[in-house]
Amino acid sequence: MNVTRITLTWVVSCACACLFAKGKPNIVLIVSEDHALSSFGVYQKAFAELDPTPELDKLASSGTLFLQAFCSNAMAGPSMASLLTGKHSHANGFLADGDKFNGAQNTLPNLLKAKGYSTAVFGKWDLGTEPTGFEHWEILADENEFYNPLFWSPTGNQHFEGYTTDVITDLSLKWIGEMQAKKKPFFAMIRFNATRQPWVPAIRHLNLFDDRLLPEPDNLFDDLKNRAPPARYQEMEIMRNLDPYNDLFSPKPENASPSTALNANTVTQNNLLKMNEEQSSAWHLAWRPKNEAFVRENLKDEALLRWKYQRFAKNYLRCLKGIDENVGRIVSSLSSVENAENLIAYTATHGRFIGEHGWFGTHWMYEETMRVPLLLSGNVGFSDSQKIIKTALVQNIDLTPTILDSVRIKTPEDMHGRSLLPLLEQNSSSADSWRKALYFHYHAFPDEQMVAKHIGIRTSSHKLIHYYQFNEWELFDLDKDPHESLNLFKNESYQKQASELKVELDKLKAKFRDDSDISVMPEEWRRIYRGPEARKKDPK
Repeated sequence: MNVTRITLTWVVSCACACLFAKGKPNIVLIVSEDHALSSFGVYQKAFAELDPTPELDKLASSGTLFLQAFCSNAMAGPSMASLLTGKHSHANGFLADGDKFNGAQNTLPNLLKAKGYSTAVFGKWDLGTEPTGFEHWEILADENEFYNPLFWSPTGNQHFEGYTTDVITDLSLKWIGEMQAKKKPFFAMIRFNATRQPWVPAIRHLNLFDDRLLPEPDNLFDDLKNRAPPARYQEMEIMRNLDPYNDLFSPKPENASPSTALNANTVTQNNLLKMNEEQSSAWHLAWRPKNEAFVRENLKDEALLRWKYQRFAKNYLRCLKGIDENVGRIVSSLSSVENAENLIAYTATHGRFIGEHGWFGTHWMYEETMRVPLLLSGNVGFSDSQKIIKTALVQNIDLTPTILDSVRIKTPEDMHGRSLLPLLEQNSSSADSWRKALYFHYHAFPDEQMVAKHIGIRTSSHKLIHYYQFNEWELFDLDKDPHESLNLFKNESYQKQASELKVELDKLKAKFRDDSDISVMPEEWRRIYRGPEARKKDPK
């Protein structure tokens, strides 16, 4: 299968009268953070030869894949809020991490619970309020705990020994088993945190891929000179912003100052302190020879960048391997019950750069972070053969309407998303009439990655992005430039295209009633973030 240019991958299993379930299928929604499509084996992207996701690939082989799936805001909390509500961030009220989610509005768990479903959520939550609409929840007290985590629940707090991804699955399967025994329909949302920075793998995977040299993206050494200023003022460069000690587990530098230590990312060190003796010993045993080799080589410049890329990308794939294994455990548990109807959906909050443009971060409307995996699978109306929706532009706001539609619950009128079931009913995977363009709005600046606020529109062939606080624009021809390396906004040949996209962007903003302030900031404010001291790398 030749699959290209994938951002979002969802696996959705729908039920049917061809598509509707006879009764109420059990629904399991699995959400990973930062799942880059380049690391999803079924899409045959950069790391396909490494077979990083065999269990997800197996699930996809009998499900429906959406090749053009996207998020509406490439930040974890806002994306999750949009998925649960079927609405863009400005409408659901959760604009950026740190906001408080209004759980009283129409949400997927609220609506399923009202129709007799038992509901539960496990793993990462990070929406600022206690889960609403879930009868049961066991959520991470700290989203940055990857070993021996503390979980919050309605009945109290509890520590668990083990790797967090495994623990999340253990808790999920315990509850699912109880629901299966009661023969009561259930909705379980399982959200994994393993693929977030600083990418802390399970002990069993610490040496995975040690014998392989990962392929480098063609634009690993991108000078960004053909992009708008925001691309040059970010803080997500592998070379400049990834710390070998705190992010890549290398030896602590001898010249590290106390002030540096205080300001550095301490997530890794905190996790090491929480390890038991056996875990700590295995961790250091695995890293010691690799780190000794790194010290001996004394790498500089391009060689150091290449080393950082390899260390980061391998750790990311190792973390994803843990998620993939646990997806296999979940699917196996669901299939073990005879005659049970199950709907399984797999997606991600957003994507991640794995070395493209020399970056490791998220948050952008660029393809690497806007696109997500979307996969629907199960035994409710699907054949054993794989179905691929190739061209239809779908978004995370569509997932809740789809699940509601599959169990015959009317989608509330205030939701922006649309049920994907009509796409599954089509004889052809080509769905050019489905949706002409996608709307995107990122609301957080300044933040740790220094990604400027932006709104934009994406069609099947072009993308227009407006960094409105700075009045900076980007236009990309996705057919000719899939890596988005050349900003065409000021190109004379594309002025008609730019004008038309501006009009369509305004129409979408009005359609979704996004009244967010998109005015240009005062010159003095802009000088702080675009002045000569803000980023010395800005080419002239």
